[in-house]
Amino acid sequence: MEHQNKIPVTIITGFLGAGKTTFINFLLKSNPDTQFALVENEFGDVPIDTKLIKGVDASQMFELKQGCICCTISDEYELVLKELAERFPNVDHLLIETTGIADPAPVIQPFFADEDLKELYEYNGAICLVDALNFKNIPEEEMAYKQLNVADLILLNKTETLDEIEQGELSAKMNQLAPLAKIQSTSFGEAKRLNLNALKQHSFNAYSFLSYKSNHALVQTKTLSFSAPLKRADFLYWLEYTLDIYKNKIYRCKGVVCFQNEPFECILQGVGGRFELEEGDFILEAPESHIVFIGKLDGLALDFNP
Repeated sequence: MEHQNKIPVTIITGFLGAGKTTFINFLLKSNPDTQFALVENEFGDVPIDTKLIKGVDASQMFELKQGCICCTISDEYELVLKELAERFPNVDHLLIETTGIADPAPVIQPFFADEDLKELYEYNGAICLVDALNFKNIPEEEMAYKQLNVADLILLNKTETLDEIEQGELSAKMNQLAPLAKIQSTSFGEAKRLNLNALKQHSFNAYSFLSYKSNHALVQTKTLSFSAPLKRADFLYWLEYTLDIYKNKIYRCKGVVCFQNEPFECILQGVGGRFELEEGDFILEAPESHIVFIGKLDGLALDFNP
């Protein structure tokens, strides 16, 4: 029996550090009357990104951890989708944020190949965020191209520091790689001209994704956790040095950090050898820090001793 009201589903993809979580927060804030559900896939054992999402009821946020949808946890993924539709039939829209190293094709495929999911969901399209500052030096080029290939909308993010010529060159590159996709330039994930209900540019079917291979076995994660507040100066000196000497190996770092004598958590975001810290939530419980590194980490010295 077909679900009475199919839930539209939008895939949010893009390489590590492109700004997917920031964009999702903007999307939620810009659509306060829309009841969203969110499926978060994190490549690692600590759910950093789900902590940064604001605007989705915790009961309607589903985490898929310790693996990547596109190659290791597809059974769990499809079960979560069915459970979500059963538990929250009044959800207006489902967002699925893939990991930054996911091939989106097998994430999209079940909505066309699985008969149960076809009754529950209506595929709305895929949005791919591109890190305009770092795309020329992207380390996993093939995966980034796969993400662009299925996109209905490409958001060129972090364009605030690019001039018109640089933006034009990047847009031309996107048109070459993804000729069907619409392109918008954004800063800080704020896609102000986005019409979420008018995305679709591709015509997929159950046979569109039969020949895909996803292989990112060389990409690893490492998590550092600390149960006591860190000395800000010591940690930042170590982090800046580490990201600089390993900038071609560490694709992404992110985390929540608690410093000595500071009442708020700090949100750490790093890509391309650079990082930034933003003020997070007020520390209400025991201060814990968790920092996740993603990249080709074999042999790297990633231990910080407070």
